[in-house]
Amino acid sequence: MWTIFFVQLAGLISPGPDFLYVTRKAMGDSRKNAILASLGITLGIAFWSLLVIFGLAIINNIIPNFQYILMLFGGAYLAYCGLKMVQVTKNTQLSNKKTEEKKSIWKEILGGLLINLSNPKIIIFFSSVLAGYVSNLSNIQDILLVLFILTGSGFAYFSLVSLLFSHNKIQLFYIKYSHYLDNMAGVIFIIFGVSLIYEGIVLLFFQ
Repeated sequence: MWTIFFVQLAGLISPGPDFLYVTRKAMGDSRKNAILASLGITLGIAFWSLLVIFGLAIINNIIPNFQYILMLFGGAYLAYCGLKMVQVTKNTQLSNKKTEEKKSIWKEILGGLLINLSNPKIIIFFSSVLAGYVSNLSNIQDILLVLFILTGSGFAYFSLVSLLFSHNKIQLFYIKYSHYLDNMAGVIFIIFGVSLIYEGIVLLFFQ
């Protein structure tokens, strides 16, 4: 479970549509709206997580070796993402233009949810991360624990981003060092991806 947490954390740290949406909300709108957007993103994470957990469980019952094949492809995908991330040399550029537009609470939550759901790559990421664990999720407690790890860490992270990026010093620090965060997250992706590939090969061909 700790492996799932740390890989999820590495994925969250790497800038993507969710991260950029929340940071722009925090910098250009308000801290409150950024946190509401974080809640919407968390709902999206919950949706993708449940889809992957139950979808993989059903497929594994139909195709016994599917999990191991997915581990190979998932590990390759994570390693590829990691290689791209360790090659990043430029820092992220963020806009800090303020807007006076006011929206309802539900619209802010919906905005974050739609941003998350519009990025189907997240299902590939979750499939990769969970490929080696789905068969071990034998009861509802395990499923709820994994769901809590994925959604809880997501909401906590994006809420923290909302709070931090409303401060000018944090904005300047991130703009200056963002590519180093990419590089560190990339190393974690590569390590986990290679280990997933290795485990998949052993289970598929040598068990």
